[in-house]
Amino acid sequence: MKPTDATLTEQLRLTGNEIRLRQELLHFSSEDKDALLEARPIIAKNVDDLVEEFYAEQVETDEVSRLIGDSESLFRLKKHMRKYILDLFEGDYDAEYVQSRLRIGLVHKRIGVTPKLYISAISNLMKRIKTVLIDQKEADCIKCNHRIDAFNKLIFFDLELVFDTYIQCLTDELEHGKDEVTSYAESLEQEVAQRTRELHQLARTDGLTKLLNQRSFYEELRRELSRSQRMEESLSLIYLDLDGFKAVNDQQGHRRGDEILLTTADIVRSVIREEDIAARYGGDEFCIILPHTVSDNAQIVAQRLVEAAKIKLAETGVTISIGIAVKESEMVIDANTLVKKADEAMYRSKEKTGYSINIIELDDALKSP
Repeated sequence: MKPTDATLTEQLRLTGNEIRLRQELLHFSSEDKDALLEARPIIAKNVDDLVEEFYAEQVETDEVSRLIGDSESLFRLKKHMRKYILDLFEGDYDAEYVQSRLRIGLVHKRIGVTPKLYISAISNLMKRIKTVLIDQKEADCIKCNHRIDAFNKLIFFDLELVFDTYIQCLTDELEHGKDEVTSYAESLEQEVAQRTRELHQLARTDGLTKLLNQRSFYEELRRELSRSQRMEESLSLIYLDLDGFKAVNDQQGHRRGDEILLTTADIVRSVIREEDIAARYGGDEFCIILPHTVSDNAQIVAQRLVEAAKIKLAETGVTISIGIAVKESEMVIDANTLVKKADEAMYRSKEKTGYSINIIELDDALKSP
């Protein structure tokens, strides 16, 4: 529940029974309430002087004067103090009275009145009100003593309520601070995790093409080979090289060369499946791991690469040569050997002019018995 959905008495769970219990603990009786109500005319007659004298002393304290701030604020405070004093002698101290006292504590806490300043102010006020409550005409005023006793009990009751709100505000601040720290820690943790993922991704990818770099390519290839051997599945490796790239790069500059490499990376991305793994092997060489893929399907992928390259690289003067090495389901082979065989197939393709695809037959000695 939001704070705005409940009154202060509801937030602090100050029910009618709780209010009565607190008054009973202070021995604040109905006779005390009657004694205060009976003294109301005396207080009403002197309330303006009480307020003026109270604030005349209060503003002598620099800290209090700074908190009040200006004459308009002082004027408003005097009006509130007049009502506060008169309410002390209403004779009715129910939930509505409690709510007003809780509100006083909340306001004082929010404007920065510390408990020591508040208690000092109450002490000042009590001294002045007690002087008014004592009937100077009688040396032994039983009624006066009863009024003073009842007044003391009510002030303690008020102080309890005011400090309930002080404590509640501090608790809320601590909880809010805790929530902020928790939120900040979670946010920081997420940011660190994100940065870690980004750094990990940067370490795995080629800076220009954003495909996997050679080190990450070998990690993935070893993982896929291990899986395919365990599952007894086929795996194909495409090794792609750009023909004529060096000449274009030397004659037209590295920026043009980078554009061609980026275009080639886009070509690769456009033809592979979600489970396929593409990498820039180095320079103008690219590799594609095709999990659970037999020779015929690998050739289809290679042909799509050629068709896309003929369109997107047409004006560059660069063509591609493709080599394919296939690990059959019953075969056991390591990553270095598979790459070497795909590289050999690619170099056989380069012996031909223009776009070419070559599939190498792996030695029977590589097959498991």
